[in-house]
Amino acid sequence: MTSKVEVDARICAHKTIIEVTDKGGGTMAVHIRSECKDIRHFARLLPEVSPEDYTRWSGSRVWEVAEKAGLTTTCLIPVALINACWMEAGMISKRLALKEGAICVRFLE
Repeated sequence: MTSKVEVDARICAHKTIIEVTDKGGGTMAVHIRSECKDIRHFARLLPEVSPEDYTRWSGSRVWEVAEKAGLTTTCLIPVALINACWMEAGMISKRLALKEGAICVRFLE
């Protein structure tokens, strides 16, 4: 099965689709399509992730590769990738996630 999330980063005017598929043992194949060249570079550097990559802060290749690819610290893509992995691994209810539809950051002032 595959889990898919979309990120619409309006501030930088880029849309991204992230798809992850469980390859077994919690390892996820990662496929990312984006209008952003830095995110495309991130995707080339991270074709798959292990459970350690999406469950830990320290030693996570998601964060290491985000830095290497030049993503800003405010970029939502690494967090969206981790959420997609959690959904694919059953750590977030897929049914609830699809029902709710979105999580967001809302700027108030």
